[in-house]
Amino acid sequence: MLPSRVQPFLNQVFNANYNLDIIPDEAERPKDPIVAPFNFYDRHVASNFALQRVVCLSDIPQVLSATCDIAVNTFWANGNKFSTDEYSFKMEIPEIEFTDARTVRQYYRIHIGPIAQAFTSKLCVHPHVKTWPSILEFMFHDHIGASYMSESILTITRDPKGGVFLSNKLKGKLTQPTIKTLNALLTNHPTLAMWHVFPMVSPFTTILQSISAGTEFKWETSHTGGYRFLTQTLPPTDAKSLSNKLSRSGTSHRSLKKNKLDRSTIAKVGKYVTPPSTVQRSRYRPDFKHYLQCAWTQASIHDTTYIILHCGRYERIGIRHRATQTLYLSGVIDTVSIQDPCYRKLHIGLHIAIFQDALERMKASETSSIPPASKAVKRSSDGVEGLERPPPKRQRSSKVPSVATEVHDSIAKHLVHRKLALVSLDYGVFSSSVPSSFRRIGESCKRDLPTESTDWTKDVYTQKKFNDKEYITLKLLAPLGRGAVGVVHPAQTEVMLSSGVVVKGSLVVKLAFSEEQQSKLKAEFEMYCRMSRLSSIKGVLDVHGLFYDVESNVMALLMADGGKTLRQREIERTGKFAEQVTTTQEEREAFTRALESIHQADIRHCDIRADNLTIDSDGKVYIIDFDCAEWHSPDSLSDETSRLNEVLEGNYIQRLHY
Repeated sequence: MLPSRVQPFLNQVFNANYNLDIIPDEAERPKDPIVAPFNFYDRHVASNFALQRVVCLSDIPQVLSATCDIAVNTFWANGNKFSTDEYSFKMEIPEIEFTDARTVRQYYRIHIGPIAQAFTSKLCVHPHVKTWPSILEFMFHDHIGASYMSESILTITRDPKGGVFLSNKLKGKLTQPTIKTLNALLTNHPTLAMWHVFPMVSPFTTILQSISAGTEFKWETSHTGGYRFLTQTLPPTDAKSLSNKLSRSGTSHRSLKKNKLDRSTIAKVGKYVTPPSTVQRSRYRPDFKHYLQCAWTQASIHDTTYIILHCGRYERIGIRHRATQTLYLSGVIDTVSIQDPCYRKLHIGLHIAIFQDALERMKASETSSIPPASKAVKRSSDGVEGLERPPPKRQRSSKVPSVATEVHDSIAKHLVHRKLALVSLDYGVFSSSVPSSFRRIGESCKRDLPTESTDWTKDVYTQKKFNDKEYITLKLLAPLGRGAVGVVHPAQTEVMLSSGVVVKGSLVVKLAFSEEQQSKLKAEFEMYCRMSRLSSIKGVLDVHGLFYDVESNVMALLMADGGKTLRQREIERTGKFAEQVTTTQEEREAFTRALESIHQADIRHCDIRADNLTIDSDGKVYIIDFDCAEWHSPDSLSDETSRLNEVLEGNYIQRLHY
């Protein structure tokens, strides 16, 4: 039983809701258009990670309130005391005029988040410390069209020098086991939970109030026909206490079929593949199913349990149950009028539950012989296992040997006239059940004749079906990097020849998503095409075409693999990030010759740095990423040559422009 002198302080903290005056007479929408949250990656989540059903669980607020009460009572029963020393948080929640998702997010981060984080830290980490330092913080990420959607993540505060950050008030006051546990949490669960925040305008206020639950959830995949993957993977694990809480709430867990420990895939291929029809694009109308799939995908990627959907006035709290692939979703929470618990107490309990859940799952994985789900879902990096393709009609009764090779030139010539690329994902939580269909919209730079030009725009969207001699398959592995133009993936590539032989190779795919990224990718592709017509060019990668997926509105550049960048090689060599890189005299001369040949073609790269200089396994050097390249005048060459020398000789100086 808490003493009477403590209760007023806790009542002031707990019994607080959003200010009534946040409710406008008529909210004005942000002027920029609503952008669909549902993206290319959401379609390729492994089947045993995908959401299968949504169940309404009305007493989630009461469960989280009880979590707060238990933590407070345990704290007090262990002889700890609440002190108001240096408790400087704002207790009153003022009125505000929300203008977009960002202002909704910021309001929560000022008036709810800091107090919830301070209480969680005190109750769960350092009960003996009188002051209120927090080991938790919010970080945010804004989407394209961030006026309508913003994401915040709860994480343990990271020290720029590495490990968990401890304020001066905590230094020397935590035991080494506690610090070790916090560092392990930061390493294994850098994202503890995610908030998906929307503006307080219709349709978001409407859809948050009218979510239909209790039915099966249809997970959206690509609509490519005639090609399917059947995958078995290790399902992720849940905290036992979470399952107990859900059981006490009267929920029954329907056991789903257990998958095998090893990840294996069988491809089912029809005689023809049919890409989705051309998508007529109009102004996006928000579909909450898309927001749920986006939120669940992010929870799967970061292996989080709690999903918070918030628009200022209304909120839903979701609990991801991994074993049954079920989202238990609270009833609508009115941030202004909720009682028993009030809104701030609810979120203190939520923060405590998030922290305890991550801690329990981490400890369980340390003692379990089964590897964590994030590691166990990796498939072998060889070709697709058990690939089933119908043999050519004239040879249907005999087996045709499959020839696999990693020699790039052997596969390059077979890509020139392929009109379709079937793209699947295979890493982490991604394992496509259906590939995306990318139609060719740009020629291969390895065309039969250097002067040959192919117009792919005439029938690129009119052809309705493709046989296995007209498409290539690309299996994308974990990204190599992200940049201004998009995301770069290594790709395991296969082509079926007319003889029935399957030729394999390793290539690279660069994906561009926004209009700005796609504009840059087109410009880069055109630069590669121009250079490919010049026999004097050295050190430039072969590009095998530009492709576009009408369903997800994503553009892809298919190109050769140039090996490791000088930056990657230096990190592997030294074990740490270094501004300067080391090269041999032979490598420096090769890079210089490559740049000189590019300059002789009247092209200026405009982005010479260690991240854009690569060396493959045969020692060949390449200059990559021509998205900033431009035609130049002869008097502009000296600066770029000097820049290359600075990088190669270890005298690199960061400049915004040169």
